[in-house]
Amino acid sequence: MISVRIFGALAVAAVIFVTTPIGAFAQAEQTDLSKLRDVAAAGDAEAQFQLGEIYLWGSGTPVDLEKAKTLLRTAANNDNLNAMRLLGENLVGGWFLEQDVIGGQALLEYAVEAGDDKAMVALGKFFLYGEQLPKDEPRARLLFEAAAEAGNGNGLQSFGATLMWRGTDPETAEAMLVQSGNMGVGAAWTSLAEGAMYGYLGQTQRRKFDGYAERALALGETKIAVLEAQRRLYGISMRASGPLAVEGLEAAAREGNADAAAFLIQLVRDGNQLNVSSSPDLAETYLSEFSDTLSERVRDRLSFTIQASKAQKPRDFAELAEVYDSRPELKSVAHARDVLATNENFAIYILQRKLRQDGIYLGPLDGFAGRGTIRALWRACNGLPDNSKCEDTVMHPSVIARLIAE
Repeated sequence: MISVRIFGALAVAAVIFVTTPIGAFAQAEQTDLSKLRDVAAAGDAEAQFQLGEIYLWGSGTPVDLEKAKTLLRTAANNDNLNAMRLLGENLVGGWFLEQDVIGGQALLEYAVEAGDDKAMVALGKFFLYGEQLPKDEPRARLLFEAAAEAGNGNGLQSFGATLMWRGTDPETAEAMLVQSGNMGVGAAWTSLAEGAMYGYLGQTQRRKFDGYAERALALGETKIAVLEAQRRLYGISMRASGPLAVEGLEAAAREGNADAAAFLIQLVRDGNQLNVSSSPDLAETYLSEFSDTLSERVRDRLSFTIQASKAQKPRDFAELAEVYDSRPELKSVAHARDVLATNENFAIYILQRKLRQDGIYLGPLDGFAGRGTIRALWRACNGLPDNSKCEDTVMHPSVIARLIAE
């Protein structure tokens, strides 16, 4: 019966493909977008939120951050909690919109007071990690527990994973993650599998990997393929083999696993200095092969970092920096970390260029972290909302990534 159903579905899909004129799907998408614009213009707050979200992520239309911000602000003013949360997150984080920590926090606090469990998790994460807002773990835990009471276990997953990686209270961390996993948060089982793999649940607990990985897979967690590859790369509970790790990632990516595809591309782009060599050209080949598996945003970021991995001279850096400046969708802390991991000199070049524009760096644009660059980075670091790492080292990856994304 299963095979008959599959064949029938394929047959229907084939008929649709053959009988539908080329471009009709795109035309229908544009029609839906036009209708959404009309409803949003008529004052519907949910339509304003949905349209703002579309412009923010560039789903089916080019990214337009100004339109996104205006629509989300209007929807938030019309008491749409989803808009408050999404706008608040991005204003505090400064990921895609110009940072406004005070305004963003106010929106999140309002949504929390209104009982939005997703806003509780979002605000709690800012307090947990302490990058944009001052670290306040007790408040974060209270917010996550309130969200859990409303049926949202995502905050418990974040808090449990933080405790686990800290290594100070593995029993509480494991209990919190198990609670989150039992609430249907697949990422909690993935975190537990990863913690077991690296011994963060106790050195004798690596045997728990298979059980936690199985539960994660049952909830559709695709990152398990990446963890399996990491085990193979570094010989964790098995013999190390770069080729076998790559082979496993290829197989998972060909089955549509986007996490495996992205990790594979990053792995061969940079190499691992152990059993996989750096090959930007092979990374490009994989990016082309698995293009349909990845989202447009991920494709763009990977494509950019592959170009960055090939840049060697200031002239190359200058051309690529122009591309970076013209692409606001590339400006995020996560992407900045990836740029830094791919080409440290290019990352420093971006910062030198930015710091010169800000008037606090007068040295050469060469991509080298000389004394003048370090001094300028220190000044810029102390201007961040969270400057706690400045006294330690301004070359910390989190500091560099934050400054690049500003």
